[in-house]
Amino acid sequence: MKKKYLFPFFVFPILVHGAGCVCATHQELSARNEEIKSVKLDLQLKEKAIAGLLDRLSLKDQEIGKLTDELHAAKMTIEDLKSDIEKLREVDVQVEEKKKEVDNSIEETISVSTPEATPGIEPITDGEGSKTE
Repeated sequence: MKKKYLFPFFVFPILVHGAGCVCATHQELSARNEEIKSVKLDLQLKEKAIAGLLDRLSLKDQEIGKLTDELHAAKMTIEDLKSDIEKLREVDVQVEEKKKEVDNSIEETISVSTPEATPGIEPITDGEGSKTE
């Protein structure tokens, strides 16, 4: 009979202790579950932020590509304009040379067409001022 009465005294504390361990373990697991959910939520938010940053980076990369193309086109335009300026300078030099040639030919024409004054001959004037000897 002692065995029947002693058995519950040994089994009951083991069951209570086991139930207490199960309860404590359950609380720990629940706390860990909450931590895992929090970490997952943080990861999802960070993934969304990274995706947004990647999208912005892609847009910036496209803008850089467009600006690079525009820069290349502008360099080509500058080179064309430099070439045009050089051609205009050459034309300007040629025009100046032609202008000098024309000025020189006009001066030669003027000097040949105007008679030089010869000594002793007075120019003939019409009217009362003419002298006859």
